[in-house]
Amino acid sequence: MGSGTDLAEKFRLFINNLKIDNPEVISRRYREIGQILNLRYWNIRSDTRNLHYLGSYGRETAVKGLTNINVLFLLPYQVYQEYEERPGNVQQLLLNDIREFLSKTHPDAFINEEKSLLIPFQDGIRIEIIPGFIGPRKNHIIYPDAQEGQWQTFNPIREIEVINEYNYKYGGKVRHLARMTRAWKMVHEVPIPGMLIDTLVMIFMDEWEGNQSSFSYYGEMVMDFMEYLAGLKNEQLHWYAKGSNRKLERQEDFGAQANVAYKKIKQAMDLEEQGDSYNANKIWKEIFGRSFPD
Repeated sequence: MGSGTDLAEKFRLFINNLKIDNPEVISRRYREIGQILNLRYWNIRSDTRNLHYLGSYGRETAVKGLTNINVLFLLPYQVYQEYEERPGNVQQLLLNDIREFLSKTHPDAFINEEKSLLIPFQDGIRIEIIPGFIGPRKNHIIYPDAQEGQWQTFNPIREIEVINEYNYKYGGKVRHLARMTRAWKMVHEVPIPGMLIDTLVMIFMDEWEGNQSSFSYYGEMVMDFMEYLAGLKNEQLHWYAKGSNRKLERQEDFGAQANVAYKKIKQAMDLEEQGDSYNANKIWKEIFGRSFPD
C-alpha cells in the first residue's frame, strides 16, 4: 500500500493519544489507600503490598478518560474466618467495616446500590476497593458479594498474566487493538463490556493471519476485527475469559454497529490507497473520535 508509512504513523499517534494521561495521580491515590489498609489489616508499613490493579487499568487496556479504577486488596485469611463466625450478611458487614475505617481519611467513601465500595475524587475518578482473600488452595481469590450475601471466587490476576502473555506473543498488538476498540465503543456507545473486548481481541489475534505484522497493517487489523465482531453469531450469548474461565455475557447485540464500522474503515482504507488522506481522516475520526490524529 503506497500510503502504508503515513498510515502507520497515524496509528502510532492514535495509540499514543489513547494513553491514560494521569497515571501519577492514580498511583498516588492507590498507594495512599494501600498504606492505610496495610497498616490496619497487616500491621505493616507498605503502600504496594497486598494491592493489585484490576479491570481494564490492571490489564493495561484502558484509554484516556477512564474514571473507574478497580483495586483488589488482599486481607489475611483469618479475617475471612472471623467474619464467617458472625451472623447475618457478613459480606455487607466486611464492606461496612472497611468503609468506616477508610472514611477517617476519605470521608466521601461510600457503598453504592450494587454493593460496591467506592472512593470518589473531585476530578471524577472513583476507586473501587474489592476486598479479597487467598483461599487455602491458593488457586483463586474469595471476595464478598454483598448483594447476594455470599462469598464468590475469581482469578483476575491470572487473567492479567494471560493478556500479558498474549500481548508479548503478538508484539503489543493485543493491547493496541483493545484500546482502539474501546475508543470506538466510547464514541458510538457500543454495548460491549471491556473484559469481553479484551477476550475477543485475544481470540481474534490467534486466528488473524497478520498477527506478526507492523503498524503499517493496523488499518487492516481494525478492519478485520470489526468484520470479525460483525460476524459473531447472535445466538452466542457468552464467552469465557482466558486465564480464569469466567463467564462473560453478551449484554446486547453489537454486531450491527461493528458492521457499520467495518464498512467505514473499508472506505477510509480505499481513500488512503488513493492518497486522499484528508477525507480518509474525516472517516477515521467518525469511527474513533477526536483521539485519531489529523
